[in-house]
Amino acid sequence: MKKERFNRRKLYEVLTPEEKVLYEKVLNDIAKNEEFYATSTAEEITAHLVDECGFDKEAIYKLFKKITRIYGE
Repeated sequence: MKKERFNRRKLYEVLTPEEKVLYEKVLNDIAKNEEFYATSTAEEITAHLVDECGFDKEAIYKLFKKITRIYGE
């Protein structure tokens, strides 16, 4: 459990202010659409975030890349 908190803290340390806002928006969308996120591919999720939520594809990619790097440590 300590590692999870450490990673989240570390993630927030490397995110830009804009990425922190995007991260919170993505978390809110996941909370509203849990089943979709649990059953969809990465491509479907990205398309949903771009098409339905209006997020920038490059910003999402950079955010997910940072998340993957931090949680992979």
